[in-house]
Amino acid sequence: MWRPVFLMFALISHSLSEELPSYITPCSRNVPNLNECALKAAKESIHKFALGDKSRQLPPLDPLFVEDITIYIPNENGLKLIFKENYFHGLSGMQVESLKFNFEKRIITTEAIINLDVANKYDLSGKLMVVPIRSNGDSSIKLKNTDLNVRMWYEHYTGDDGKLHWNITKHDVKYEVEKAIFKLENLLGDKNIGDQINKLLNELWKEIVADVGPLICQSLTKAVVKSLGTFLEQVSFDEMFPE
Repeated sequence: MWRPVFLMFALISHSLSEELPSYITPCSRNVPNLNECALKAAKESIHKFALGDKSRQLPPLDPLFVEDITIYIPNENGLKLIFKENYFHGLSGMQVESLKFNFEKRIITTEAIINLDVANKYDLSGKLMVVPIRSNGDSSIKLKNTDLNVRMWYEHYTGDDGKLHWNITKHDVKYEVEKAIFKLENLLGDKNIGDQINKLLNELWKEIVADVGPLICQSLTKAVVKSLGTFLEQVSFDEMFPE
């Protein structure tokens, strides 16, 4: 879910140019163990890249902000839960497990594992056991061991510098979350009711993730792609993958 672009963090890790930041490690595109070199470089650089680079106008990616996430429990006739002001922490700690480049087909594939802690606020309304309720306050979500599998297709274009640059044309993402944990604070000012609702949320975590996962993935990916795109405009294909 969250993530095709994570892959490109690794792309950033294979350049040979004085213009590139010090945390970027070069890998020649002609070495026989390119994928191994790229994976090592990605692991070394992703933390720094996710924290942002002001000198290149790259904003921090950790945390990432997502506005509203709305879910219904168990459906629209039950409870409506809106998570607001969502701050996703954890991208800088992502573990890249594999990274493969196919220059002939112009496809990049990657697998990564990430743990996300989300700090947010909630607004709960609806009915619980036919009793109307309304509550709001602080909340949090933990997404544990999210396994991301990403494919990205790209093409080249000639930049103003006369050199070839990257352009990601499409991507697809598959994800699997090992566990999601929800916690809503001070529900209706009643600990018993609060415990009951939190228990219900955590019993239905798979259904909730299936419902809001695509939205979360799209929001996170959009932010990362924007930052990555800014970086890619600054370097050429040959700088990233020298002969």
